[in-house]
Amino acid sequence: MGIIRKTLLAFLFTCAFGLSAQTESDTVIFDGEMYVKHMVQAGESVKSIAKLHKVKASDILENNEIQNRLFYHQLLYIPVYLSNSQKKVMLVDDIISKDQLKKDASITNIALLMPYYLLKNDTMFNQYEDTSEIPNIYYRKSESALSFHIGVELAIDSLKRAGKNIILHAFDTNQDSSEVRKIVYSNQLDDMDIIIGPMYSKFFQMLCKKYGKKTNKILISPLSRNNNGIKKYPAVYQVALTYKVQAEILTKYLKNNKLSERIIILHDKKEKGLSRYIQRKFDKVNKTVESFQIEHTNVDSIRKFFVEKQHVLLLSSNKAFISKMLGSMGGIDSVSVVYAFESIKSYDNLDITNLMELDVHIPNSVGINSDDSFDKNFIELFEREYNTNARKYTKKGYNIIMQFCGNTDMYDFKRIGIGYYENISAPIYHYLDYELVPVN
Repeated sequence: MGIIRKTLLAFLFTCAFGLSAQTESDTVIFDGEMYVKHMVQAGESVKSIAKLHKVKASDILENNEIQNRLFYHQLLYIPVYLSNSQKKVMLVDDIISKDQLKKDASITNIALLMPYYLLKNDTMFNQYEDTSEIPNIYYRKSESALSFHIGVELAIDSLKRAGKNIILHAFDTNQDSSEVRKIVYSNQLDDMDIIIGPMYSKFFQMLCKKYGKKTNKILISPLSRNNNGIKKYPAVYQVALTYKVQAEILTKYLKNNKLSERIIILHDKKEKGLSRYIQRKFDKVNKTVESFQIEHTNVDSIRKFFVEKQHVLLLSSNKAFISKMLGSMGGIDSVSVVYAFESIKSYDNLDITNLMELDVHIPNSVGINSDDSFDKNFIELFEREYNTNARKYTKKGYNIIMQFCGNTDMYDFKRIGIGYYENISAPIYHYLDYELVPVN
């Protein structure tokens, strides 16, 4: 579809916020504090609503005087953590070295390939004269791309104020292979210095085949963990953590902090090879770690693997398997600390009380640490600009631009052989007081 129409993109983004009752008319102020209204929908929980609005579950409970139970169409007031107007908002040049922010007349061209679904949204919008109805018919698959895009825009605007000369070119992939092929082979990307996306692995591979060996370009895979077909290309940087890297991060933490305690690995059939790989990691430090492949996930079947206390490395990316295992472990009379993949964050069916009782630890590549100066700066910039809390992929879009244009070390990339660069680092978080917090 060519370069995206910026006015429509901005309009769509406004509508996306409208979906969550984040419009200005739904903003209220009590005792000088700002809140937005949220109407509980079917299947929502305190955990999922907190995740949507990027707030603590405990804050929702406290501000609404409720327990951890909700009812359909219940009206909640979600706190918006706006900075006090008297506070000094940290400038980008406060967090980036002065040498890195020297005035530069050169232009950095960035291409952003995302599934905005403009055709679908355009068709729907044309049927409505009253724009207030649009949030009700908004094409929801656009929201991931929009939340990521606005983080990119926020970072670019900040860097421009600091003297960087950046031009953003956005393209709608429409999650369609013919559209991606048209963009890639139209030569519109020839002059791009950085290309972010497409979001999905099979489409990103098309980009790699044409530009993956161009040493004057940077190709960024922003969200997919799948590295099949892209590892041989030296221009490629994969941001999302593969499951192998996540297991290595958790293993390193256990080796550094829990080596004297009992550690076991529980895994499904798919992760048998990864389990053996992790066992060898422990063998190198003379630590015997037992590994068990789980066939049946009920309490009686897994009870035999547990003693009074242990650390459990749970290797699986299967939602049903993880859900059943956590439920069963919660019913066993022993003390277990669980270490799992970060995809757990997207499983809204999990009981957060159970996650806290098992002290579940995960690598958290998109976590926001309120005690970190960089993250606080991001929160302040976003809330000041949009009067609400950040969305799912906004921080990742912001981080990527700051890494590759602001020279801020958001990620730790390791080159694999003579091929691509893989992100190998993320802080570990755990569930405490109804939220995910960094492990001290």
